[in-house]
Amino acid sequence: MSSPLHAAIEKAILGHFLDKLSQTNLVLGSGGSRLTSGNCRPHVELEAEMKDYFRYPAALLCNSGFEANVSFFHSVPQSGDAVIFDEYLHASARDGMAASRANRALYPFTHNSVSSLRECIVNVLQRHPNIAAGKGTVYVGVESLYSMDGDFAPLPQIVQVVEELIPKGSAHIFVDEAHSTGIYERDGRGLVALLGLEDKVDTVLHTFGKARAAFGAALLTSHLIKTYIINYARPHIYTTSLPHADILALNTTFDYISSPAGAELRERLQRLSKYFSRRLTEALKQVPAELLALPVEVQHPGFPVGLASPMHPILTPAPVSLQNYLRKLGYSARAIPYPVVPKGQERMRVTVHARNSEKEVDEFIVHLLNWAKTMQAVSPATNEVQAKL
Repeated sequence: MSSPLHAAIEKAILGHFLDKLSQTNLVLGSGGSRLTSGNCRPHVELEAEMKDYFRYPAALLCNSGFEANVSFFHSVPQSGDAVIFDEYLHASARDGMAASRANRALYPFTHNSVSSLRECIVNVLQRHPNIAAGKGTVYVGVESLYSMDGDFAPLPQIVQVVEELIPKGSAHIFVDEAHSTGIYERDGRGLVALLGLEDKVDTVLHTFGKARAAFGAALLTSHLIKTYIINYARPHIYTTSLPHADILALNTTFDYISSPAGAELRERLQRLSKYFSRRLTEALKQVPAELLALPVEVQHPGFPVGLASPMHPILTPAPVSLQNYLRKLGYSARAIPYPVVPKGQERMRVTVHARNSEKEVDEFIVHLLNWAKTMQAVSPATNEVQAKL
């Protein structure tokens, strides 16, 4: 996804970062893990700022989204608990589940299917009467925005089903905002905040390597969960804390993304994402769906009408051919073939950036159409599409 807000190369951010570096003696390294000499004042102060910024009781700074996911799902679910999760939830969360005390009570549901989630919850309550009696916890794990399909989780409906079926106090909703943090909500707090669900979602993961153009991650959660992870999550306990330079970078990018300049970038990204989607949908009417196609878009209840994702998967049976064609034109194109995705779902994923222009969008679509014409003109004997169908 890289940096959809283009923040990684914004000159204003770089300038502010260098100013902060020049004003401190703490730059390189951190000294150790958070439980030893690596729990420095800048780390603690940043957590306090993130707690207030994201409007959660506590924030726990982690070295990466992977570490945060593994730490939570490895340590928090206990024997007698169950974990329900979207089948497309990130691999790091699944790695954590596999090492947890609840690793024999893992229940995936069909991607973004509220009916499948409902069936899964009913099944879990039948198989785990202790949870139905309020003596265990069901953890429900989803992502707010899935990068491979560029689609949103139906968060309001998920919350509604969880509250309807699971005894009060026996559910814990976990939302990974890796791909939505920074680009949604007035100040970039993400999709959970945009939808007003902070008091319904128990733990939120925000990562900093994409829209926030830095490094690391944070778990926004309760004081109890934070304390438990600090003391029991091995990935967190035995990892050297973030270097001071990274803390300074995070302070810089947080300030910028929550500023009017960041709001302008978010607005521009939404406008360009909608423009690209509209123009591409119209252009692909000229191309056989067997060659280039777009997934069906779904408008979830409770979402702002027309909310756009910057990620646009383009389905094609010839992703490597399209990748090579686009690379020759100077694009940073990467095919997503089988087995990364199931057979028949091979694709090229396009990410719109806030500093792109409508002209650049139009030129890219023209190149797509030219590639499609070339593929259609190739004789059946050598046509990669025919060979794969």
